[in-house]
Amino acid sequence: MQEYEFVRIPAARIRTGFRYDDDYRDVIRARATDGWEFVQALHFESDIHPHLDLVFTRKVAK
Repeated sequence: MQEYEFVRIPAARIRTGFRYDDDYRDVIRARATDGWEFVQALHFESDIHPHLDLVFTRKVAK
């Protein structure tokens, strides 16, 4: 069985694209040290509050 975790990183629109409040690479590394595996990044650029959702998974001990 798997469990999932979602981490939302708020973003701000800037002239050249977007600026994220946190560096997604640091978030992925930090979760990896806790046993989480990175699955996917979902961009919500057209949302009223743009953000990036990072999806992580790990096996659940029975």
